[in-house]
Amino acid sequence: MHRLIGTALVLCITLLFAAQAPAAQASQKGSYVVAPFTINGPSEFGYLGKAIPSMLASRLYWKGHFEPASDASGVGSVAGTDAARRALKASGADYLVWGDVNIAGQNAMINARVVDKAGKEWRREATSTVNDLIPSLQNVADGINAELFGRPLATSQAASGSLSRTGARPINSEMIQNETTQSQVYLNPQIRYQGRDGDRLRTQRMPFASRAMITGDFDGDGKNEVVIMSKNDLYVYRWADMLQPLAEYRLPRSQITLALNSIDLDRDRVPEIVVTSVGIDSDRTTSKDSASMLYTESDKPYSYVLSFKGGKFREIASRLPFYLNVVKMPPLYAPTLVGQRGDKNVIFSRAGVYEVMRQGGDFVFTNRIALPKSVNVFNFMWLPGNGRNDPELMISLNKHDKIRVFDKNGKELYTSAEVYSGSQCGIEESVDLPGLGSTDIITPGIYYLPMRMIAADLDQNGQWELLVNHPVSVAAQFFSSYREYPEGEIQALTWDGVGTSMLWKTRRIKGTVVDFSLCDVNNDGVLDLVVCLNTSAGTLGVNARKTTLVAYPLNLDQADPNTPPVIENR
Repeated sequence: MHRLIGTALVLCITLLFAAQAPAAQASQKGSYVVAPFTINGPSEFGYLGKAIPSMLASRLYWKGHFEPASDASGVGSVAGTDAARRALKASGADYLVWGDVNIAGQNAMINARVVDKAGKEWRREATSTVNDLIPSLQNVADGINAELFGRPLATSQAASGSLSRTGARPINSEMIQNETTQSQVYLNPQIRYQGRDGDRLRTQRMPFASRAMITGDFDGDGKNEVVIMSKNDLYVYRWADMLQPLAEYRLPRSQITLALNSIDLDRDRVPEIVVTSVGIDSDRTTSKDSASMLYTESDKPYSYVLSFKGGKFREIASRLPFYLNVVKMPPLYAPTLVGQRGDKNVIFSRAGVYEVMRQGGDFVFTNRIALPKSVNVFNFMWLPGNGRNDPELMISLNKHDKIRVFDKNGKELYTSAEVYSGSQCGIEESVDLPGLGSTDIITPGIYYLPMRMIAADLDQNGQWELLVNHPVSVAAQFFSSYREYPEGEIQALTWDGVGTSMLWKTRRIKGTVVDFSLCDVNNDGVLDLVVCLNTSAGTLGVNARKTTLVAYPLNLDQADPNTPPVIENR
């Protein structure tokens, strides 16, 4: 009897330590660097050599366990284990990841290898189509984390209690799911819009009105910054409890800013800043003393490409005579620089939209992009399909701020009844009648550039959402030129095959939404929904409007890691 009890006790202790083994393993910590991958395939995929390490590095991140080394930017290409060990030693990290991708037709095979300081090596492989390369990278990253540190792999969403389309909990308490349950009964429908700052971060007010915002690591120090664009200037900040100014860049006062974007042109993981402006003709400009509402002529575009590496602005290109935008183009949805020339009579050249490449010191138009009529360089983006039921879609905002959905062949599928965007950056259309010269009889029309739209899969169920701003104003329902929206909402829309449906939205935000992005803006390891606002001036006039930022930390702990949360952070 005693022997039986003793045997049982030993067995229990053994099982206890076995159960604790993964936890002990998971408690280990390490830093990593990812070297450029070798791409074996058609030359047009050569850029993946540097793009894949960037994407893989972000997906390997496991806060408190597996984090990138403080200085991982200097790691070059490696060929073989010996070269990898030497590169690892020089980097000072604990692990080095390298490998290759073999592409044949529409098929791709990822071969990833990891080596540690002791010389031990691990291998992970994944096969997929080229279109599914990003989810495959996530699987590779999960496998490495699981094998090295015991990070649990995700099971089904039902088993893990993660976010789903029904019965889901908001990823931030300031967001409202589009569903009604007994726990979501309101005394009055307006109560749900009464915001509170318990799960929302807010900066101080900046003494200017803004027109756009981008976020990212623009100086290459491993931490994210915020770039805010006003009527004529760019301001760079670091968010640490409050916005800390880092630098300013001033455009000529004879130009008005229109658009602000970023793209990593030289594939060094530090994005460049892209600014588009238009020139002012004092005789043809509708004068409004507002930092966010100035109308200019469309045939005088000027674009700038700037670097902020090392914390100082440097002009890579200035006064380029065309409009520039950054669009994630299928099938890989890699950020692509696109451009279109201006036209005095119709704003955008009828020649269409082109991909733009840097050749030496010049930026030149290359491939023309096949787009439906009325789609211009600023008003379209792509919503990825899930590879099963949802198709790849092109999303556009028309001049009335309504969403239009097209299939990949350019056939229009849907136009929304609701209005979105609410941008205040406008271009004045010509008042010239062909053959009659200039006239003051015709009232010039204003084309407002659409606000940014973002494709994301925050609940990570394989179905991409469209994040858009929904401006809220009673006056705007009656006056098409009214753009001073006192409130706004960021909404996540899904495509159901017939139209768009709202998945969730933020509580109403006081102020005019100018721009938004997805980024770990305060560098605390948590992805944030960042919203740039112009405060409502009320009776004080437009000159009293100020800029402030609010951020919603997103709780993605229960999300399925097999699907990347976003295509990029903007």
